[in-house]
Amino acid sequence: MMEFTFDGLVRHGFGFYNPNHAAAFICLLFPFLWGWKKYGALGWTATILLTFPLVLTYSRTGALVLIFELVAYFFLTRNKNWKLIAAVAGGSLFILAAGGVFARFAIDGAVVNRPEIWLAGLKLYAKNPLGVGIGNSGLVVSNLMLENIQCRTLVNSHLTLLAECGLFAGLLWFGAIFYALLHGRNKSRTWCAFAGLCLSATCSSVFDWDLLTDFRTLGGLPLPNFILSWMLLLVFLAMMIYLIRGRICIKQCCIAAVMTILTVTAPFSLWNPRTPKVDDNIIYTAANAPLILYDEQWTMKTILPYCGKFFRLPMHPGFVAGKAEILMLFGNASEYASRFPESRIIYVHPPEIFTPPANTVRIVPTPHDDREFSCGTRRR
Repeated sequence: MMEFTFDGLVRHGFGFYNPNHAAAFICLLFPFLWGWKKYGALGWTATILLTFPLVLTYSRTGALVLIFELVAYFFLTRNKNWKLIAAVAGGSLFILAAGGVFARFAIDGAVVNRPEIWLAGLKLYAKNPLGVGIGNSGLVVSNLMLENIQCRTLVNSHLTLLAECGLFAGLLWFGAIFYALLHGRNKSRTWCAFAGLCLSATCSSVFDWDLLTDFRTLGGLPLPNFILSWMLLLVFLAMMIYLIRGRICIKQCCIAAVMTILTVTAPFSLWNPRTPKVDDNIIYTAANAPLILYDEQWTMKTILPYCGKFFRLPMHPGFVAGKAEILMLFGNASEYASRFPESRIIYVHPPEIFTPPANTVRIVPTPHDDREFSCGTRRR
């Protein structure tokens, strides 16, 4: 597993694989330490102490969320004891600065790449309003829409959900969030924690949908990370329900509905015919394009140079049923040829034991393959 570091220092995840997720969880706790009636001083002291583990995550988003929560709490509660809040805020900021967190506030790849990833994700959603499938958004934008940027998600939990699960999931998700934020403003501590977690999920994949739905391999990460990730989502949903609970306000419902509709429809202005279309885990650039099948030794990056402009490319290796006038078989996927007797087949890097059938139109061997085939042409 990759270890997260900054300037030679290990960034701690406290059970989470990603330190940014740990920072989101820590920031979730802060607002519930504020405004205690009997032991107020104890709560504010705990706030200072909790800043230390936040420092160890070295999360820029965590620092910004903490500042946001303090400011939001001050305005929501109209707390007259602004000197105390200012002192606590100053103490927390001093700890963050002394710990070196603010040294991370520099323009680097993680900052520069995010807008490009988000824009690609919005374009992907615009072309695929019903979603591309959980776990597929990062794969598509990394291989087909971005140059020299690799991402597993869209580095934004809300956008990833929209792009992967589509319009209807987005309507439900954003509608509930907007109404909770409008309706629950009088529940100041929960509102601050909920809004802070929404902000964390905007800047990173705090809710990793691919991981959360992978009950078999847990995303290839340790069990504690899986448990804590689910805990974070369940706490978020519990806070959402708590903020929504109560007498329904028609005005707030209407405002939330308008905000939701604008959020899920505005990206359609980015629709582009060159953006890949994904259906049933297959990427389409044209409806009747050649079908590509490949084995686990190949990746999209290694396949695409052979494909040309038009293709139908499955998201994952293995057999895919369907009709194809032209079929491209990579590596050991050549064993699928018998299932496509009516297709014209192009073989790329066929295995050592291979006899081309009659419907072969071309063979692309490896550079060191000196075999002579009885049909087709060779291309280096």
